[in-house]
Amino acid sequence: MENNRASFGSNFGFLMAAVGSAVGLGNIWGFPYKMGISGGFAFLLVYLVLAVFVGLAVMIGELAIGRKTGLSPVAAYRKLSKKFTWMGYMAVLVPFIVLCFYFVLGGMVTRYALGYLTAIFGWNTWGVANIADYFGSFIMNGGSMILWTAIFIAINAFVVAAGVEGGIEKFCKIGMPALFVMLIIVIVYVAVQPGAGGGYQFMFGWNLEPLKEDFLKVLKTAAGQMFFSLSLGMGAMITYGSYLKKQESIQKNAVIIVICDTLVAIMAGMIVMPACFAFLGGETSSGPGLLFLSMQIVFEKMGYVGNIMGFLFYALVFIAAISSSFSLLEVITSFKVDQNVAEGKAPGRKKYAILAAVIIFVFCLPTCLDGLGAGTNGGATIGNPAEILGMQWAEAGDISEFADGTNYYVKGDDGIYSKVDTAAVAFDASETYYLNTAKTWNGDWLDFYDMLSEGIMMPLGAMVMAFAIGWIWKIDMVVEECEASGHKFWGKTFFDICYKFITPIGMAFVLYAQITSYFG
Repeated sequence: MENNRASFGSNFGFLMAAVGSAVGLGNIWGFPYKMGISGGFAFLLVYLVLAVFVGLAVMIGELAIGRKTGLSPVAAYRKLSKKFTWMGYMAVLVPFIVLCFYFVLGGMVTRYALGYLTAIFGWNTWGVANIADYFGSFIMNGGSMILWTAIFIAINAFVVAAGVEGGIEKFCKIGMPALFVMLIIVIVYVAVQPGAGGGYQFMFGWNLEPLKEDFLKVLKTAAGQMFFSLSLGMGAMITYGSYLKKQESIQKNAVIIVICDTLVAIMAGMIVMPACFAFLGGETSSGPGLLFLSMQIVFEKMGYVGNIMGFLFYALVFIAAISSSFSLLEVITSFKVDQNVAEGKAPGRKKYAILAAVIIFVFCLPTCLDGLGAGTNGGATIGNPAEILGMQWAEAGDISEFADGTNYYVKGDDGIYSKVDTAAVAFDASETYYLNTAKTWNGDWLDFYDMLSEGIMMPLGAMVMAFAIGWIWKIDMVVEECEASGHKFWGKTFFDICYKFITPIGMAFVLYAQITSYFG
């Protein structure tokens, strides 16, 4: 019978796998664009505070729970207290939901990396006269989106099926150092471009105005980014902690992971923001458009060298994306493996890694086919969540077009017309006007999945776990596990305060801000 608890081969291997889990699209795509919409430096400041007072505490707690029990999330929480078994199931459900859009983005990154690789050798595979048109044509091509998603999923299934040491650790020990090298190369090149200084000023220039204008908005955005970036509340660190050898220091490793993850996020911002200021005058697309549209236009403006920089950039994004998706798929796989072992059955790692990948692929299809929010009214194959649930399109008769052809008004129940942003209006073949009344969370399948996972489940999980450690299991449980290897646990009082007060209260504010933002 195979041993699913073989552990990582070395502490370096664990660190690279854990850093790889933390470092992902959340760092290289999410961090820069969320910084962009949240005031730059103000966002960075709040993010750093949260990383110290919340992220580090949650990271240590999850690693301690994993190593103490030697089990994946469901079995781990059940072993600590049957009352918290539901937390384990939520910790498995979160990575499942995240992968429903993460695999799609990973497939897109794979396509872009290979596109720039072939371009280096003179083979143009973009198929458009104007590179700015490629992103739109790509996301509306359901067949291509499905194909590249399937390729990315297949790579994930192959590596996870190979096991912890033989698959995940082996890849990350090579991939993560390579990622840092490529980051430095691209940063140096972008830094010497005229106009890049505006990006650095935006990131690091002292500006707290966004905090004064809407503190809760910045807080919830930074918190969501922190959880997504550090792979917290996803069961990943509990699972990886269960593979960590007893002689290794949990606290030291947690600090290194948080520092490395934050460093990569800032380094990614030092590529994206200066590049957009240097080549696009500071203009950037939001959401996936920043990674796949704005940056592609940037590389196009660099000439031939842009092909090299583009390949290096998307190659490092690929490494970051796939090292994170490994950890999420491992959470789901290890859940079933642990269940089988507890029942005296063969673990069946390969079978369940492949089965989980196939099931998630099915749930990825809406993300592949809705044109990242275009929906059927925008020409995509399927509707977005709001459209499907009947929450998006107003009746044609409710729309009034004014004479200038640019202003649109919707008639409310009170008979009063309210002005609508023209971007929210779509047209069908008959030139009928439709009003897009969808909120962010239901405007596309990516944001819908993200709302459920990053927006609600992750902060909820962190809040409950911190409360349990602080008030039920007590911090001594964490201290004992951290000191089991002979290492001294530092800052006990600080972390006790974090678990009892700072993290639960902070996450309650984040949840409040998220829910009111999503649902009003």
